[in-house]
Amino acid sequence: MPERTAARPNPCRPGAVTASYVRRLYDRQAVSAPVLWQYNFSNFNEKARWALDFKRVPHIRRSLLPGGPRAMAFSLRGTLPVLDMDGERIADSSDILEALERRFPDPALYPGEPRERTVALELEEFFDEHAGHELRRAGFYEWRNHPRFVSDLLSTGRGPATRALMRAVLPGAMVYARRRYRIYPADAEAARGKLAAALDRIVATRGGGDYLVGSRFSVADLTAASLLFPLAWPAELQYDYPPPPGWGALETLSRHPAVDWIREMYHRHRN
Repeated sequence: MPERTAARPNPCRPGAVTASYVRRLYDRQAVSAPVLWQYNFSNFNEKARWALDFKRVPHIRRSLLPGGPRAMAFSLRGTLPVLDMDGERIADSSDILEALERRFPDPALYPGEPRERTVALELEEFFDEHAGHELRRAGFYEWRNHPRFVSDLLSTGRGPATRALMRAVLPGAMVYARRRYRIYPADAEAARGKLAAALDRIVATRGGGDYLVGSRFSVADLTAASLLFPLAWPAELQYDYPPPPGWGALETLSRHPAVDWIREMYHRHRN
């Protein structure tokens, strides 16, 4: 299983920190480096990665293959991402952000002003429930006739043998995924409606401003942009994903004005 590391540098490009560097850094502080267990293609996992990188937290990434033994073990208790930090195992991207905010308060993702913090956390929950899950459902439904793309996406960063194995097991894996994530026609149609509403909410909440809450980047912006990143496919993505074959019924949403804002958030705060 490949091990990936990250601090501020891109872990998939030249100049990235190494696993041994991260370990030496934390050994000097007599603590273990945080370990992020992830699916490197997933939008919820991108949310956790971005928070770690934004706070400049050196960490080790362990990318799992969907359907693999360790991935299935994690699925019994929920799903990824999972962060091991300070002797605690933290599941759920929002809980990971909350733990990082406590442990590494600067730079802050939670607004300091109480009312703004409440609004930002409400927006985080909204985009978690009405954007992240729905994009996964609608996206995989649109890609149902593109198994080569899906298998290459799920095996991003793997060698030829693993990619070939994923192509072989994909039909059975998608049967399981369709049941678990409700990737069916009616559910996909409902998901498209929720995605449109989420994109509209970005535009309405900004009101012409740069950010969703106040005058600076916060958990609300990070959550909305990371969970909807596949619609924008920004240049700052850290992994070499295969190019998408098209969006089908989601094509109109990929041209929504909020998608340009997502690209801008990546340009300002992710590169």
